[in-house]
Amino acid sequence: MNKAVKVKGKILNSILIILFTIITFQISAQNNTKYIKVGVFDKYGICPYCVLDIIESLKIDSGIKAKRVSAAEIMNGALDSLDVFIFPGGSGRIELANLGEQGQQRIIDFVKIQGKAVIGICAGAYALTETPNYPSLSLSAGEAIDIEHDNRGHGLVKFSLTELGKDYFPELKDREISYMQYYEGPVLQPAKKSKYKYNELAIMKSDVHTVKTAPAGMTMNRPFIIITQVERGKTASIVGHPECTAGMRWMVPRMVRVVSNNELISYKKHIVKPELYKQEILFTSEQIAKMKEAQNNLLKSKEEKLKAMRDIVDMSAWLGKRWIPPMIRDKDFEVRLLAAKLIVELERTEAIIDIEAAIENEEEPNNKVLLQEQLLLLKNIIGE
Repeated sequence: MNKAVKVKGKILNSILIILFTIITFQISAQNNTKYIKVGVFDKYGICPYCVLDIIESLKIDSGIKAKRVSAAEIMNGALDSLDVFIFPGGSGRIELANLGEQGQQRIIDFVKIQGKAVIGICAGAYALTETPNYPSLSLSAGEAIDIEHDNRGHGLVKFSLTELGKDYFPELKDREISYMQYYEGPVLQPAKKSKYKYNELAIMKSDVHTVKTAPAGMTMNRPFIIITQVERGKTASIVGHPECTAGMRWMVPRMVRVVSNNELISYKKHIVKPELYKQEILFTSEQIAKMKEAQNNLLKSKEEKLKAMRDIVDMSAWLGKRWIPPMIRDKDFEVRLLAAKLIVELERTEAIIDIEAAIENEEEPNNKVLLQEQLLLLKNIIGE
């Protein structure tokens, strides 16, 4: 073997060693990255879209890794690998029944003994309360009242931050009023017999009683977001639904960082958009009729579809998240393109695959480009 061959062989070996070292270092760095590990309770009694919305909202923060967790997995030790556990919307009563007494005790120990954190959203906030004659975990120092009128209504409601809340959500500190989706969340007050005490981060500023049997004045000036130190751990209760409120979904990963005692980081400006909302929208019978009309018009002419889609988003319809993404498969490109734009506006990142499929099946090159622009905007919502 001549010298030239030997030299080339040594150079090749050196290059391979360098490449191997770089790859090994990258893999090691990825493995050593410290993520905040979050489990979202999933299964019976839980609103499927509430789980999906939480999982997707947490993707905004690249420092958080979230997964669905069932009651069976909790019994098999799933909590041991988590930093934060989230109860989503649905039915707090059924969620706790699904956990059973042993599963409930594991959640309590997760907070009190392991020093971890739990967040309850809407029905999940019910589950964390200390409410007489109602299944609850006694982890928030709050008590749910007027449960007999739980079906009080829904809509885009007003809230304001307390001084403490402004520390955690400085992006909203200069706003007297902000807005969030609400769907029959609990009316909270301090639990009479609790040995803990919650701190209010936000106060409800809407009086929701659109259902005839619900009394007026129950939700106004009640706690909207609270945080509680419980032995070694923390809990947070959110009465509304930030996870499905476009422009406000970042509040979910922020709360994960708050309760897990992690550094608060800033999120992209095109995600933090409280300015999207200008007024309260409560779904009275008249508003519900308008929503149903718009839904029906999604099956009519192209012009009616285009108007209905815009109306659904503008009225902050709760079910818009279900109705808009399927329109990406409409026969008319104008409808498909508007659907893609509204998917971005609603921050429905789970629909990335739907837009990708629409691009794949689009025959007109210019149309492909227009859809690809929206796809990039949607992907940019997810944390890098």
